[in-house]
Amino acid sequence: MYQKVERLVYALENNSVLSSIKKGFILLIPILISGSLALLIRSFPLPQMQAFLTTFAGGFLDKLLLYIFDATIGFMSGYLVLSISYYYSSLFANQNLTLQIMAMVTSFACFVGSFGGVDGSLTVASFGSIGVFTAMVSAILATRLFFALSDHMSQSYRSYTAGSDMSYRLSIAAIMPLLICVMAFILANLLLTSMFGIDNFNDLISGALLGLFGHIQGELAAGTLFVFLLNFLWVLGVHGGNALDQVAQALLVPANTNPTAIISKSFLDNFVMMGGSGTTICLVVALLIASRYRDNRRLAKSAAPLVLFNVNEVVVFGLPIVLNPILLIPFIAVPLLSLMISYGATVLGLIPIVNTTVTWTTPIFFSGYVATGTLMGSLVQLVTLVVGTAVYLPFVRLSEKLQRGHESFMLAELTEHFKKDVTEGRDTDYLSRHDNLGVIAKTLVSRLRRDISDGIIPMYYQPQVNADGQVTGGEALLRWKYGGQAVYPPLLIALAQKDGCFDQLTWCIFDVVCRDMEFMRSHLPPGALISVNISGEQLGSTPFVRHVVAMAEQYGVKDLLSLEVTEESSVEHISTIGENIEWLRENQIFMAIDDFSMGQTSLNYLKNNSFRFVKLDGSLVRQVVRNPRCCDIISSVISLGENLGFTVIAEFVENEEIRDILLGLGCRSYQGYLYSPALPREEFAAYCDRMAAHKEI
Repeated sequence: MYQKVERLVYALENNSVLSSIKKGFILLIPILISGSLALLIRSFPLPQMQAFLTTFAGGFLDKLLLYIFDATIGFMSGYLVLSISYYYSSLFANQNLTLQIMAMVTSFACFVGSFGGVDGSLTVASFGSIGVFTAMVSAILATRLFFALSDHMSQSYRSYTAGSDMSYRLSIAAIMPLLICVMAFILANLLLTSMFGIDNFNDLISGALLGLFGHIQGELAAGTLFVFLLNFLWVLGVHGGNALDQVAQALLVPANTNPTAIISKSFLDNFVMMGGSGTTICLVVALLIASRYRDNRRLAKSAAPLVLFNVNEVVVFGLPIVLNPILLIPFIAVPLLSLMISYGATVLGLIPIVNTTVTWTTPIFFSGYVATGTLMGSLVQLVTLVVGTAVYLPFVRLSEKLQRGHESFMLAELTEHFKKDVTEGRDTDYLSRHDNLGVIAKTLVSRLRRDISDGIIPMYYQPQVNADGQVTGGEALLRWKYGGQAVYPPLLIALAQKDGCFDQLTWCIFDVVCRDMEFMRSHLPPGALISVNISGEQLGSTPFVRHVVAMAEQYGVKDLLSLEVTEESSVEHISTIGENIEWLRENQIFMAIDDFSMGQTSLNYLKNNSFRFVKLDGSLVRQVVRNPRCCDIISSVISLGENLGFTVIAEFVENEEIRDILLGLGCRSYQGYLYSPALPREEFAAYCDRMAAHKEI
């Protein structure tokens, strides 16, 4: 069963339409948070505050908050059609930004046309949450139609615009596709109006639902159907409250007008829709309890103060709930359970019938007390909160489990592409791509930047051991994870370099390593060093080198630090490199060449500089068992080390057979899984202690 759900979710995640809609909603999170805050402050359930807002400076603050809301959530459908079209058009535009903008403009024009224009049913409210469904449909259909028409008509216009500016040519070529798209949407609107006598799609839904409720008998049955449809429509992106407005007017009597009616608007607001549609407060609590994703936890923390006052746009559109195949189930089920619990409590006489109108932004527990006049009202809300959270919890875990699986798959695909592109010498600038590889690359960089800012770049340490079994040092290795899975370090470095955050990453690494060396000092044998990898360009930068030394001195670990420069690094600044290596040596910081072979770069390094360590290229070490030539090369490097005064360290020593061959060749320092994988600092320190104790025995 789980595998079927997993396949379904992966299929939906990889669906270009649903993926574009989801990304479009996510792009609106800053707008939603800003508008929600303005709405919350303006509707805060405190009479003194309301009086202050409406009287201060002639109501200036109240107007300011209203304008902020109108400019953000009040126009969210307009923003949404643009954001969805932006992502969806990237699949067809071949990285042509001009074409993407044309498609976005076309989608927006079609969205306006779908309401019949300013003389039709288009109002300011159409651009708010009421028009979300229309915005989604307009963005997808208009974008696809625009590119289909553009591909078909591009040849016709090319001859008339040859030799002109490319942007001008694309603009001219877009005239007919745009015009046809807008006309199609306007005609659809006119057809809808003439056939059903309505103004827009929401009215069509409202009319159908009103007819449906005409056949429902019984307050509980009608209330159950109302709650189900209200939340189900939100999941589809349709404004449930607006679509059911006529039903609500007929079904939900105002509080205190019918003393025997249990289900009223105030009853639903205070005991069923706590935190907004979907009883969202339960979802936020479930995320805070069970979520292992920092993004989801941050969203929950940001949304919690708003949801407490029943403002839930950040969660519904930010997570998002819309078209979410997993969370849609509890989003619909929890309000139904809340209805049953609260209705049952009323029937049993545990709480009185709600006859009091409560301000909609009144927080949970307070609203229950005010609505019923008893603490039992708050207790019923507490029971509903606990039950609703318990229902949401497994779905939150399942959703994140599936998300982790999807992210692991995408990361593996990106890593495979990266290795292949590097091998074949192709460009690895994934950040400029708009496909799935580009999306995962941008996500990695975004989270990497955040972790750099927080100073939580994880470093592991792989022990280096000599032939006598003594720990002689360790190599600091980057072990940054995404979705619980370690990211291939060369890929991460390449992305950081393309993004421009490589320097920040480097300093964060040095800061973490210096702090770790402080911790490990008492566990390291005398003379042991911790090496950190740097590039040839960094080694050639005098400010960089001096800053490294300053950091080591600041932490008091200069005597423990060693620097490794890869053999593949550039040696353009060979004279500067020599000066910096000498300066480092004078400051008692030793250098090592990583991935050493008999290549030109390695020999240039050795010809001009003094290195304390040389680490053999892993491809040589791995093949010593089967390739005698590798043994000859290693033997030559060891002889070279004896003459030039450097110690040879063999990496990738995976088994005793390799170690014994290397020992026979004269190599007495090793690093590899035969001894230990890379370890967190605490485990590395414990490893050093165990090896020291074993040697004493």
